[in-house]
Amino acid sequence: MKLIEENHYHLWTDALHARELARQTNNKWDRGTYVRWTIITAWTVLEIACQDALEEENISYSFKQNLDEAIVAKSLPKLNWGSGIWQEVSKIQKLRKNFVHRFIVESDLFPKAELAAETILIVRNAVKEIYQHVGKPIPTWIKDDYDQGWAVNSGLTIEAYGHDSTYDNVPGAIKITYVYKDKEIISQILAPGSDPEPFVQNLIVNSHRPISAIKVYRGDNLIREERFEISKIRGGERH
Repeated sequence: MKLIEENHYHLWTDALHARELARQTNNKWDRGTYVRWTIITAWTVLEIACQDALEEENISYSFKQNLDEAIVAKSLPKLNWGSGIWQEVSKIQKLRKNFVHRFIVESDLFPKAELAAETILIVRNAVKEIYQHVGKPIPTWIKDDYDQGWAVNSGLTIEAYGHDSTYDNVPGAIKITYVYKDKEIISQILAPGSDPEPFVQNLIVNSHRPISAIKVYRGDNLIREERFEISKIRGGERH
């Protein structure tokens, strides 16, 4: 189960979501939007990771220069911008600058979805690299590579995890839902009197989505709710 307990992880899931939308859409205008969203958001993830790893909040401004200066200040080996992962990072930075600060040519407005996937891979490797470079543990959330993209159905609830419609309209039926991206989604509807606990635990263990709550209803009455809050991280402390 993916519990988003850091703001940084929340931003990473934005980038993963944008990549999946870029892969799924058949509209070139939408694809361009989603690819740009992926690159801009993933780049922000990298900037924040570098700031956190080196404990230097000004790295985002003049990224390469300030990152190099922070590395020197920590008496660490210099990064190699001429090859390997940091050369790839320079390519992503150029793309990001084109999208944010420059008037790009029309051909750049319709990038292929593969560019979003490549960006995610490069940023993931660079985040791992910067933490390794300074001798700090790599954040576990950067390994996350899953997002569903568009839900199968677009309404408030969708069928998922073997949801059977047999008990949909039965009075007193037990309904188990989860909250994903501000949508409450049905996981199971059980016969009246059923024990929901095994199904709740199965959802907790096997969910591949960053869900923020699980709810259990008897008919229309909420009888149980578990929330998984996003922690607000500031100055290394949780508030």
